[in-house]
Amino acid sequence: MFTKRCACLVAMTLAPALSLGAASLALPDPAVDTPATQAKPAKQDKAMKQDKAGPRAVPGATVEVSGSRGADEIYRVESVNSLGPLGSARLLDIPNSITILPATLLENVQATNVREALKYVPLVQFQEMQGSEILRPATRGMQGSNYQNTRLDGMTIFVTGPNPLESLQQIEVFSGVPASVFGPSNPAGVFNFVSKRPTGDILRRVDLGYDDKNILVAHADLSGTLGAGDTVAYRFNLLDGHGTSFASNSLLDRKLATLAVDVRPTREARLEFTFSNYDLTQKGYPGWFTYGEKLALPAAPDPTKAGLGQAYAGVDMRNQNGSLRYIQNLGPNWILVVGGLAQGVDRNINTPVNNLTDNAGDYTSSLANGFAPHFGITSDIAYLNGTFSTGSITHAMTVGTTGCKAISKAVLNTPTAASVLLGSASLADPMAFNEPKAGLPDVKDQYTSSVASQQGVNLCDTIGFLPHWAVKVALSQDWMQTRNYAKTGALTTTYNKNGLSPMPSLIYKPYDNTTYYLTYASSLQQGDLATAGSANQNQALSPYRTTQYELGAKYNLPKFDLALAAFKLERPFAYANPATDNVFKIQGNQVNTGLEASVSGKVTESLRILSGLTVLDSVMQDTLTPLTNGRNYVGLPKVKGNILCEYWVASAPGLVGSVDWQYTAKRPGNDANTTFAPSYSVVDLGARYSMRIAGNPATLRLAVNNVTDTHYWSTIGPSTITGANTGNLTAHLGAPRTVAASLSMTF
Repeated sequence: MFTKRCACLVAMTLAPALSLGAASLALPDPAVDTPATQAKPAKQDKAMKQDKAGPRAVPGATVEVSGSRGADEIYRVESVNSLGPLGSARLLDIPNSITILPATLLENVQATNVREALKYVPLVQFQEMQGSEILRPATRGMQGSNYQNTRLDGMTIFVTGPNPLESLQQIEVFSGVPASVFGPSNPAGVFNFVSKRPTGDILRRVDLGYDDKNILVAHADLSGTLGAGDTVAYRFNLLDGHGTSFASNSLLDRKLATLAVDVRPTREARLEFTFSNYDLTQKGYPGWFTYGEKLALPAAPDPTKAGLGQAYAGVDMRNQNGSLRYIQNLGPNWILVVGGLAQGVDRNINTPVNNLTDNAGDYTSSLANGFAPHFGITSDIAYLNGTFSTGSITHAMTVGTTGCKAISKAVLNTPTAASVLLGSASLADPMAFNEPKAGLPDVKDQYTSSVASQQGVNLCDTIGFLPHWAVKVALSQDWMQTRNYAKTGALTTTYNKNGLSPMPSLIYKPYDNTTYYLTYASSLQQGDLATAGSANQNQALSPYRTTQYELGAKYNLPKFDLALAAFKLERPFAYANPATDNVFKIQGNQVNTGLEASVSGKVTESLRILSGLTVLDSVMQDTLTPLTNGRNYVGLPKVKGNILCEYWVASAPGLVGSVDWQYTAKRPGNDANTTFAPSYSVVDLGARYSMRIAGNPATLRLAVNNVTDTHYWSTIGPSTITGANTGNLTAHLGAPRTVAASLSMTF
């Protein structure tokens, strides 16, 4: 019934447009604009653009970072930077749901981490892991992975570490089942982080930020060229942030250094080098909560209360990565891209976990640890794409490959539960506990617990066979291997598997600015990693497969961009049941049906909006427990929405006011759906003023987030996803009211 309702809603939306007169098919067309936030491109960038007089434009045939159409429409982005080995392409020509968060938006809302940024994409969910800086982002209510669903400039990375926003040009979100495009992945979509590249002109920008809780941030963004001409260009991003957060006796320390270098040996070639080092320490923040299936999740307490966290407990992490990418234009209609990336993530996690013991709010607090202290990955990408014709039939074809080798390490000596027990308290009267007598558990003694590798070949052909119709066939053939090891170094289990992941699409374009599509996907993915506390913890499961149907529409109107998609996807579901054998394994199916909609653009000359809505029905089927069979998945709301409105004050040029409203419906609090967390709304207010200081452009920003100081649970989920060692459900607190201000100056 839910599927039928979604299909009817899509049909009602498509019907008026389908009745319009037809126009010529324009598939595809790169037409990538240079972002306003990226300043002017280097002079050689013009040579990298494709000749529009060629037989047909090429998806991915331009290597500029995509961007908005100008200051008048700052959040409307036309193109995606990387569809993995399929390269860049116009959003309008992609038969999948894709959302982009440009750097301009991230700067204007003063977002500092991925968690804060993703609230502007209600099509996205995320599961917090061991704090607000560690999360698995996901789409369409599916479980994300440590690394399968995240990319940096098209190459695979681990996401479950600290991820800075200040070095990014945009975040690209591909919804749903992505394996045929990106290689084996969880059906949680793909999040591609796009690095800032050199601007080609001199850029000297400084940002100073401060919030009312005493956190001071200084950020410098510097770009220029070396030597004569523009053969070598560079861009630095440097950041230092330090202070006390909303929690008393807390500490937040952030240090970032990134370097991007572009070398242009010829007009038709570019070599891109990128290096980043990000250190983050976060202590004293509220701990996360766990509770049993028979307990009702209480109302969210005030996160500023002393005692919900411990001053000495938290996370100390480092994320280092380096990449090299080579781009070569091969004539007007073909392009070759080859790249490689290496990343290391070190994590020392000792966050407090407060285990609720009754419905009165009493809890026992312990240090949560034993999580993977190190992730390492090497990944690669290479693709060749271009266009040609066979008679009256046109082709936009890509041949590519992508792969990675991911290493997970585990703590050799896991501390006993008694050694990390802090004490007991209640939500009504939280307590600050002494540090354990033995001190914080050490993670320096490690062993390699899992090595997973995958490599695939990707083929894609968009075939235009009628004036208004096209068929896109994407196919990935992948080879995967997983090796699990014991503490002694002995090999315990090995999985080898290969298979196809197809994704055919039927595309109809009655106008150049309108696209309707129907897409089917069958996706192979690496097996999940068994969670801490399970009988087979840190062991990876054999790969398995997901299927998805998606029906969508996209409209690129003069003042608005609209997108609508209905979907149904099904995947095997793995978890550990402590009531039986406590083995992490496949024990049912998760079937998600839903509708996504987004609108961005100008309502009037003064009013702009960026909005989205997700309606989702996530059901567990064929579970081994009758009590949970047919129930909705824990923590997923049926409705989630966000709308950001900006008002440009005509009587005061340079002044912009904003209001953002985030809504989340009630969510199941346990697997049996006998308890629910209530719905909540969070409202943010902001203003910015563009001016000149000593002749230099400057922007002053002010934001009051969570104006009403709403107390809410930001995420709820089963611990088998987050890796809790208690076997209970988990809940994390949302942030309280915070006032933030920043000043940006360009010299």
